[in-house]
Amino acid sequence: MIIFDYSNFLEENVKEQGLPENFIDEYKDLIKEAHKTLKEKGLPFIDILYKNNYLASIKKFSNENKNRWENLVIFGIGGSCLGALALHLALNHPFHNLLDREGRKGLPKAFFLDNIDPELVFGLLEAIDIKNTLFLVISKSGKTSETLVQFLISLERLKSLAPKRQIVIITDPEKGPLREICKNEGYLSFPVPPALGGRYSVLSPVGLLPSALLGIDIDALISGAKDMVKRCNNNLERNPASIFALSHYLFNKSGKNIHILMPYAHALSGIAEWFCQLWAESLGKRYDIKGGEVFCGPTPIKAIGVRDQHSQLQLYMEGPYDKVITFLTVKDYRSKVSIPSFYPDIVDISYLGNHSLNELIKAEQIATEAALTKQRRLNAKFILDKVDSFNLGSLFVLFELATVTFGALYQIDPFDQPGVELGKLYTHALMGKPGFDKEKEEIEEFLKRPIYQV
Repeated sequence: MIIFDYSNFLEENVKEQGLPENFIDEYKDLIKEAHKTLKEKGLPFIDILYKNNYLASIKKFSNENKNRWENLVIFGIGGSCLGALALHLALNHPFHNLLDREGRKGLPKAFFLDNIDPELVFGLLEAIDIKNTLFLVISKSGKTSETLVQFLISLERLKSLAPKRQIVIITDPEKGPLREICKNEGYLSFPVPPALGGRYSVLSPVGLLPSALLGIDIDALISGAKDMVKRCNNNLERNPASIFALSHYLFNKSGKNIHILMPYAHALSGIAEWFCQLWAESLGKRYDIKGGEVFCGPTPIKAIGVRDQHSQLQLYMEGPYDKVITFLTVKDYRSKVSIPSFYPDIVDISYLGNHSLNELIKAEQIATEAALTKQRRLNAKFILDKVDSFNLGSLFVLFELATVTFGALYQIDPFDQPGVELGKLYTHALMGKPGFDKEKEEIEEFLKRPIYQV
């Protein structure tokens, strides 16, 4: 069970900065209308939970490749990578790659290559044993230039080995250059459902295949996701996704448009990274669904407890009243570390003895929450009883539902991303792709602009 505690979103606790206690009842018709819009539009990330005919083939492939590879390399950008990375960070050992093969229980070392910095790519290929590496190439469209060059570079390194055995492609089931390569050359492939956007694809083969290869229980992920769907459907107005979306919508309307997600568990740091893309790309829109300019967009920020108490918290405590902070907390950590008792005569040290890191991290979260609340700073928290596959599946769907609900409340399309297209077109022009003459002219004009440097 995941609990959403929104007590410190209310006037009762944060005075004039908060919402009235009855805000859910006050806006229940707005929530109902948003859900009606979503039902009419359809939610592909929910549909795939019940039409996942690829689960059996994923499990079959992962079982066949168990104990086979020393390394697993995932090529993908944004939604093609962040979900699987978040699952790996949450559910596997925090220093997975440093363990020996026995410590990893035969699982491969995992490398998520989500950038094309030449030093990064060269460094990885220099560090790993290519012949003992399985590569996953993930691009829904099959046209993502960054992923395509990663594929080409790995292909060149594998040409004297067995590329068809060592490369698996996850892409659109029917179209795109990667699909064409699969059809023509026989690479093993898995589909990305066509209606599914990349940032909503974590519970499709995009996230499930790398997770299965890394020993994660993907059946429990799906079960947890379905459980959250059922929970939200049972009460459309009073469920964690709807209340999270509605409160952030109301805060955003009042100028509080910086939304911080702050996990107090290192294992959930990847969830915060994944959430930032989901929230930013889905909700940062110039136009609403009727074509009117709205320039909507809450700015998501990743913070990590307790680390960022010492880097960002000063701003949150005393800066502008434009921020909303959400903690991710865990009741039971999977390890317990006791704090030994030394230096009894030094009070600044001795008080820590005979406690545990578990107690300390929980105390720091509560202290931060209390301090923010005293300063009338909006904050809430999700409480997970533990970090496991079931709860992670629930959390992914919770945030996805909250995102599309926020979009429906604002009457924007949370599934498109037109703002990123122009940069892609200019990149095509700069790299000499045919058919981009207009963009080439615009880039050439840009390069003629006045330059001021020091």
